[in-house]
Amino acid sequence: MPNNDIRIALKRYGIFFGIAFGISAVLFCFIILAHNSWKQGLSQTVQSTLSYYYPDSYTVGEFLEVQSALSTSSAVFTLKTKKANVKELSIFCVLVRIPTQIGAQPALFLYSPVHGVQFVGYALDSGKAERILNADVNKSIIAYWRDQVPVILEKAGVL
Repeated sequence: MPNNDIRIALKRYGIFFGIAFGISAVLFCFIILAHNSWKQGLSQTVQSTLSYYYPDSYTVGEFLEVQSALSTSSAVFTLKTKKANVKELSIFCVLVRIPTQIGAQPALFLYSPVHGVQFVGYALDSGKAERILNADVNKSIIAYWRDQVPVILEKAGVL
């Protein structure tokens, strides 16, 4: 009799863990398939923000993987200049989610060997939030992330 109870319990546990494994495998496949869409959406956000602050100056290039825990809060892209008379330099754009008074917001930074790190602006629609985000309170947060951009670029393997 105990052998029969053990077989029934093993069968139930097997079914449970089989279903759990199947659901996990399906979710993992969706994450892998959505990754390219996520990168494309970030690229479009960066391009629209750059077009707002620097019209007809840059085009977004390839996405660079950040090999650290910062990869969930930052994205790195190569940039190409649209101006014909400008010498091609390695210019990178870093999109970072930074804390603000109204919650985490995506901030955009440019890095070039000549000019160093520059804060571009926030990657959001202009409006009431823009006035709040440009307050003096956020200057120290932006300065902190300006110092972190070279670290992020090192983790992406470009510095």
